Amino acid sequence: MEGKSVEYIKILFQGLINMGAPVFLSIILIIIGLIFRMKFSRAFSAGLTLGVALVGINLVVDFMINNVGSASKAFVENTGIQLGALDMGWPPALGLAWTWEFAFLMFPIQILVNLVMLTFRWTDCVNVDMWNVGNKVCTAFLVSYVSGLVWLGLLFATIQAILELKNADYTRYRLQKLTSIPGVSMPHPMFLTGIWLYPFVKLMDKVIPSTVNFDAQKVREKIGAFGENHIMGFLIGCLIGLFGGYDFKATLTLGVQSGAALTLFPLVAKLFTTALTPISESATDFMKNRFKNRTFTIGLDWPIMAGRSEHWLIMILTIPIVLLYSLILPGNLVLPFGGLMNICLVVPLFFLTNGNLVKMAIGTILGIPMQLYVASYFAPHFTRLAQSTGGVSAPDNQMLAWFGMDISELRYIVAEFSQLTPVGIVLFISTIILSVFYFKGMKKEEEQFKKELGIEVENTSNGRAIS
Repeated sequence: MEGKSVEYIKILFQGLINMGAPVFLSIILIIIGLIFRMKFSRAFSAGLTLGVALVGINLVVDFMINNVGSASKAFVENTGIQLGALDMGWPPALGLAWTWEFAFLMFPIQILVNLVMLTFRWTDCVNVDMWNVGNKVCTAFLVSYVSGLVWLGLLFATIQAILELKNADYTRYRLQKLTSIPGVSMPHPMFLTGIWLYPFVKLMDKVIPSTVNFDAQKVREKIGAFGENHIMGFLIGCLIGLFGGYDFKATLTLGVQSGAALTLFPLVAKLFTTALTPISESATDFMKNRFKNRTFTIGLDWPIMAGRSEHWLIMILTIPIVLLYSLILPGNLVLPFGGLMNICLVVPLFFLTNGNLVKMAIGTILGIPMQLYVASYFAPHFTRLAQSTGGVSAPDNQMLAWFGMDISELRYIVAEFSQLTPVGIVLFISTIILSVFYFKGMKKEEEQFKKELGIEVENTSNGRAIS
C-alpha cells in the first residue's frame, strides 16, 4: 500500500510538471499563498499573474530571437567573428530558470532557511524578496546541469540563501547610510559578488583617494535621452543591421524591433513583481506573528537604491566597452544585448565603493571580461534547458546566454567545483578564504556606519537598536 501511495504521488507530481511551467508554477504559488493565509482570490490572482509573466517572457524572447537573433547571425557571418550565443538579459534568463522541473522546490527551501535562521537568531532579516527565489533556482539548475546531480544543485542554492541572509545582516547600516531608509536590508544575491570584489576595492581605496570622483547627476544630464532603453535598443539594433549587411529599410526596422525588445523586457519583468509582492506581504505578516517581541530588518530587492544616478551613469557609459570586449576577446561566444545595462556588477561596486564613480568605472571595466566568459561557459546549459522545456526555441547553430549574470564568478566556481576539476577546487578553496576576509571586513565596517548614523547600543537579546 505504501509503495502504491508513493507511485500515486509521483504520477501526480509528474502530471503537474507536464502541464508546463506557467500552469505548474501558478498552482504552486496559489498553494503557497494559501499557506500564508491569503484570501483565495488574492492567491489565485498572484498565481495566475506569475503564469502570465512566464508566458510573456517567452513571447518577448521569441520575438528577440526571431529578429535580433537572425540579424546577429548575419553579423557574425559578415564579420567572421564567432559569436554563437545571443544574450537574453536577466528577465528572460530567470524566466527560463523557472521552467526547470525542480524550480518549485526553492520556494519552501528559502522560506524554511529563513525560518530556521530566525528561530536560532542567526539572522534578523525577514527576506520577503520572493522574486529572487528565481536566482536560487538559477544556481540550482546550473549546478545540476553541469554536475548531473539535482541534490547538489539544491544544496548550493541553499548555501546561497544562507549567505544572502548573513550578508544582509552585515550590510544593513551601510544600506541605511546610502538610502536613508531604516529597518531594511539587502539579501539580493548580486551583493555576494563582494566576496571577490572586496579585496580589489580595498586595494583601490589605498591607491585612489576618496576625493577623486565626479558629480554623477551632472554627467547623466549631459547624456540625456541616449540613456533610455528604447533609444539604446534602436541604436544597437541599427548597428547590428549595418554590420549584418541589411539594407536601409531593414536596418531601421531592426532598430525599432530592438528598441521594442529592450523596452518590453522590464515591462514584462514587472509582472513577476506584481505576482510575488502579495506573497511577500503575507510572508512578512506570517513571520511577524511567529516571532513577536523582536525587531527585524525587512529584506528587499535592490531597486530601493535605484534612485542614485551613479548606477545608471556607469551602466550607460560602459555599453560601448561591453560591445568592444565581446568582439575582441578570444573565446567569447556571447553577443551582449538584453544585459547591456550591467546591473549585477555595477550595483555591488556602487555599494562597496559608497558610490565613487571612478572606482566603479575601473571595477566594471576590469570585470566585464569575466562576465562574458562565464556567460559563454553557461550558454550551452541555458540552451539545453530551453530546448528540454520547449519554452523557447533557439535557431539552429545559435545558443541562448545571460551576460551580466548575478554572482557570475561564484556560479562558475561552484559549477566547476561540483565536477571536482582542479581549477574548481582551487577557486572554491580561495572563495572560502575570501569569504572569511569579506564577512569580517563588512562586520567591522558596520560598526563605523552605526557610529555615523548615531546608533550607539544594540541590544543583542532582542535585536533592537537604540540610538
